[in-house]
Amino acid sequence: MEKVVVRILIVATILFLTFGIFGLNGYSLKGLYTFSTISWTFIVSTIAYFIIFKNTKKKILTAFILTPLLVVAGLTLILGQLVYERQLDENYRITVTTGGFLACGEIINITQTRFGIFDKQVFHIGDLCLLGITKIETIKLDDKHAEFLIYHNGQLDSENPYKYDVERKNGW
Repeated sequence: MEKVVVRILIVATILFLTFGIFGLNGYSLKGLYTFSTISWTFIVSTIAYFIIFKNTKKKILTAFILTPLLVVAGLTLILGQLVYERQLDENYRITVTTGGFLACGEIINITQTRFGIFDKQVFHIGDLCLLGITKIETIKLDDKHAEFLIYHNGQLDSENPYKYDVERKNGW
């Protein structure tokens, strides 16, 4: 049992660190629950490791490494969750993620598929103060201009749907 827990913990830690570093560079895994699944696997295997193994020097040293990663994994599950995604055109996808503790609203990203399993963030909208985004319609999309209607829950005295215009420079 101990060997299985250690192997799962090693694999989950490597995956969590690898995709976490990619995430810091603007690359996120495709899918609504992909990174959440990796985070939960890491959290559960870490807790199982702490419960199953006796307190030894090796476990105490491992605890110093795993505890900060455990906190980061918990925060990634709370902050930045993907709540909406839609294909914008054949190259781009529009996604909505939850904001942080002090965020005014949800964050809208336009991503481009890279390397088959990653979405690279190419445009970021974080200052709209819109909550409960349920749908984003594309009104106009060409090489120089994009226009969207953003449907949300109507809180914070914003018009619903909110019309957002953006100038596209060199793609995005």
